[in-house]
Amino acid sequence: MDRVEAVFESEIADGVVHGAAVLAGEPGRTVYARCFGFAEAAHRYPMTASTIIDIASMTKVVAATTALLICRDRGLVDFDAPFTKYLTDFSAELPGPVTVRDLAMHVSGFSHEGVSVRQYFAESGAEIMQNILRHPPLFKAGEHFEYACWNFLLLGLIVERVTGESLTAFCRREIFEPLGMGDSSPGKPAVSDPARLAQTMGTAEPGVLSDFIAFRVYRDGLACGNAGVFSTADDLAKFARAVLRGGEYGDGKRLFSADSFREIATPRMKFAPVERSFGWIVRDEWTPAGASGRTIWHSGWSGQTLFLDLEKGRFVIVLTTRCGDYDRARRERFEAIGEILTTRF
Repeated sequence: MDRVEAVFESEIADGVVHGAAVLAGEPGRTVYARCFGFAEAAHRYPMTASTIIDIASMTKVVAATTALLICRDRGLVDFDAPFTKYLTDFSAELPGPVTVRDLAMHVSGFSHEGVSVRQYFAESGAEIMQNILRHPPLFKAGEHFEYACWNFLLLGLIVERVTGESLTAFCRREIFEPLGMGDSSPGKPAVSDPARLAQTMGTAEPGVLSDFIAFRVYRDGLACGNAGVFSTADDLAKFARAVLRGGEYGDGKRLFSADSFREIATPRMKFAPVERSFGWIVRDEWTPAGASGRTIWHSGWSGQTLFLDLEKGRFVIVLTTRCGDYDRARRERFEAIGEILTTRF
């Protein structure tokens, strides 16, 4: 795996990332595990597979999407129902029906196009969560693809409305605890040990959320589905293995049903070059060479990717403490993923 090592050693030397944790495996074994560099800007603590890092927008699939699959299995949410069935206090006029599925595939029409500041932004987290219910989409659903955190702010709120509890509490009890993900938690790290905490892009110290919306929402005692989960490579491997098994974990237990697994494994939206399933990216211009035709994945702005090749039965987790060039970091992260996917271990 000389190419993988070269990628991250070069990025560390060039100040693109401080460090990286790379972990790949299959349902029954780990095939590659290697860590590079440091967890934070001061370079005091090495990056490890148990370093707790803000996974940014990977929250969308690890927490919010998975929570919605569980709610679907319990009959609490119909993905093809209008989202306003669950958020009855949404007060803006809609140009047409918008389903829960539209939100999850980013074809709802909610858009930041042409605005310098997000319509719902406020310094108060509570006001942000109120504002997402006050502004209309700019396009009709299905006519425009735009990756927008707005969709997952609404989806996280739907989970809270149909379960009657916070997204934080629901994800902890229904996802993290069953899978034994003891170092995973929304809003703040599960531990305060500085040797365990990573520092991500745009933060002044380790253990702080990089997403400016999620930071304000969690700071003010609320929760959101677009970002905000802290986790580790080790914990995410437990999650990835459950997904590769179609939702199964432990002794025949299920996180979600086989039918709900098909919701995330089946592409239902195509706006070239992007294909998406419910909540997950299936294919786009970043999909690495050598990946099969059945993949799902998601990344985080500050340098993280969880990639699952469903046909090969292999996952790759790359968590970096990015501090520089976004495009290079993303391009080379996927080059490393491609190398691991195509290597016979």
